[in-house]
Amino acid sequence: MISYEEAGRVLDEAVDGLPEEIFRELNGGVNLIRRSRTDEHGLLVMGTYNVNQMGRYIEIYYGSFKLKFRDASPEKCARELVHTLKHELTHHVESLAMDRSLEKWDEQHVAELLAGLGDGAEPLEVSSLLFVDADGAGLAEMALSMFLKAASDAGLEDVSAACASLEPGALSLKAAKAAARYGVTISAGGAPLKLTRELCEGVDAVLCMDEEMADALAGRWPELDERFMCVGESDIIKPRFDSQMSWNRTADAMASEINGLIAELTAEDGDD
Repeated sequence: MISYEEAGRVLDEAVDGLPEEIFRELNGGVNLIRRSRTDEHGLLVMGTYNVNQMGRYIEIYYGSFKLKFRDASPEKCARELVHTLKHELTHHVESLAMDRSLEKWDEQHVAELLAGLGDGAEPLEVSSLLFVDADGAGLAEMALSMFLKAASDAGLEDVSAACASLEPGALSLKAAKAAARYGVTISAGGAPLKLTRELCEGVDAVLCMDEEMADALAGRWPELDERFMCVGESDIIKPRFDSQMSWNRTADAMASEINGLIAELTAEDGDD
């Protein structure tokens, strides 16, 4: 386990490397707390996002990391600290957008832990992913870019990923701008690949933006049924109104689902 001072340096560097816009209205900043914390169920709490009379602020509990990662390498500890920071920042971004997607995911995750479903869970056994959207406007490319960045931050180096579309079309520049708020770039240089059976056969999981798409592909290629699934717990839908605000909200929802996917792939078992 790294020292309290080194943990502080890791968080400072992570904050400095993120877009300033993400910290809008986070007037209380990011605070590293020496003590550990547990919730009402006795589960370790690694971090919290708080909104109260003191404003909006994040607390990361060094004591909880010290208990959970006592024998972990410095690199592992640093990755987990940054992962928790980004998790709490996603809560902040969603709070500003009046969205509870990640909060609902947290609640479900705690329920699974209490039911014993998360104890000793193995990582999701996949080595290749394909993100798929309907028209190439940017959802699949956004998911891919966010996933590659989050996987790198989490030290998840053995899972490859790509993207495709049912009917490739022009990338929305508003989608690219929305993704940039999370420090990722999606290119307008060309349309994504057109989805084919061969592409699906070449990966372990095909992650669709919504349940309807996953069901449709399973009906088209029933022998590949087990490979088709949704990117997250909630459907990710292209904005009905092509406004920057709508695309920003879609990017916020995508970031939440990608965080959940990374947690599943790495079998994260800590609370919040």
